[in-house]
Amino acid sequence: MAYGNISPSAYVLEIFKGIKSSELEESLLVLPFSYVPDILKLFNEFIQLGSDIELLCRCLFFLLRIHFGQITSNQMLVPVIEKLKETTISKVSQVRDVIGFNMAGLEYLKRECEAKSEVMFFADATSQLEEKKRKRKKREKLILTYT
Repeated sequence: MAYGNISPSAYVLEIFKGIKSSELEESLLVLPFSYVPDILKLFNEFIQLGSDIELLCRCLFFLLRIHFGQITSNQMLVPVIEKLKETTISKVSQVRDVIGFNMAGLEYLKRECEAKSEVMFFADATSQLEEKKRKRKKREKLILTYT
């Protein structure tokens, strides 16, 4: 009730979101294995919903890495891991497609802006400046070798 009438599973996701990125692995490391099966089931639900895929995959892979022996020896977790594998692969590929589409859109907008205003973006201008410096240094080295 204090957290705005959210479900327990949504509360768990909010807690994971609230953990600092630098402290996430340490927090998962101190988590007892008895909680891991329930968390893996929750991760499957969250990934199916498509919420915070990057965060959940990071947590999932870390938990699998540190508890690999216990998870693989537990026959109750095999179906959970299989479901997680299927949903994670499909959702990650969807996220990758969206990111690729967005990157292509940004590149298109960049080219359009450059064509309209004939002004280069900062990264391109600095890279061209660095390239000119490299060519100048090469030329200077060649001149020094000939003399």
